[in-house]
Amino acid sequence: MRKFLLFLLSAAILLFPSPVDAKTAKKKPTFRAVDNVPSAPGAAWAQDRVNQPWDKLDGRTLAGAQMGSGITVYVIDTGVGSGDCHGHGSFMASLVNSPSYGIATLATVVGVKALDCNGTGTLAQVIAAVRWVDANAEYSSSIVNMSLGGNASPELDAVVNALAVKMPVVVAAGNESTDACFRSPARAKSAITVAAMTKNHLRSIFSNWGKCVDIWAPGSAIDGLDRFGNPMAASGTSPATALVSAAIAYIADRDNSTTMQAALTVMKESSDIIIIDGRTNGVKPYVLWIRDTPYRWIRTVYPSSLN
Repeated sequence: MRKFLLFLLSAAILLFPSPVDAKTAKKKPTFRAVDNVPSAPGAAWAQDRVNQPWDKLDGRTLAGAQMGSGITVYVIDTGVGSGDCHGHGSFMASLVNSPSYGIATLATVVGVKALDCNGTGTLAQVIAAVRWVDANAEYSSSIVNMSLGGNASPELDAVVNALAVKMPVVVAAGNESTDACFRSPARAKSAITVAAMTKNHLRSIFSNWGKCVDIWAPGSAIDGLDRFGNPMAASGTSPATALVSAAIAYIADRDNSTTMQAALTVMKESSDIIIIDGRTNGVKPYVLWIRDTPYRWIRTVYPSSLN
């Protein structure tokens, strides 16, 4: 009997280029996506936080930054814009290149539809989406964003790892408040796994944690756009993941580098402030920090595919 695995969204909801349908055999999912409850939009603290390591927000936001030229971000999700009947993928896209909330507004976003109008999909659909990107992307100037997750799957891990040695694959740690190593693609060794933090450097209460986490980024009450282009806020490791993907696009433009080189730079330039209740046990306590100019830290960086 063929094995099926449902993938759940790791966060929240919205608008841009038409999505590509990752076609596979149609099978009805058996679980529903669990999204964090959206909240009213606020002051876009995340876009302010990411360009400083700690302390109070300085009011110097990266929202609307004219960066990311020549870079393509593939958002494997519910689709983007008119092809998104759920909204999750469009919200992720808005954090990359929307004029209001994106931090790499010159980047191109391509929606790759793997999840349905309920925010769910099968293992086969998610794998097909990853393979579509592998067959169609220009590796040196592309990034994959996977703000989704499900139970551990060696098959999905293998496909993600195979792509992640060619181009950055940024994945959500998950929202179950458990060890990210129990989830796929969060546990894929060559992917960049992102956990979520609050404005005050606390682990977001829902965020997964552990040695499979590579970097932390803002994930609580994150401002973006819904699928109709309206401001909204939502929480989860999904928006944290999208912010890291956008950061890689930003740095690739800043340094005129490949996206793999930019991903390594993002990890090396990240802050090493400790996340409160991050449960890292001294392993990789990196926090996203987008610097104005290059600053190379000499440190061991994970995942090892970047070195």
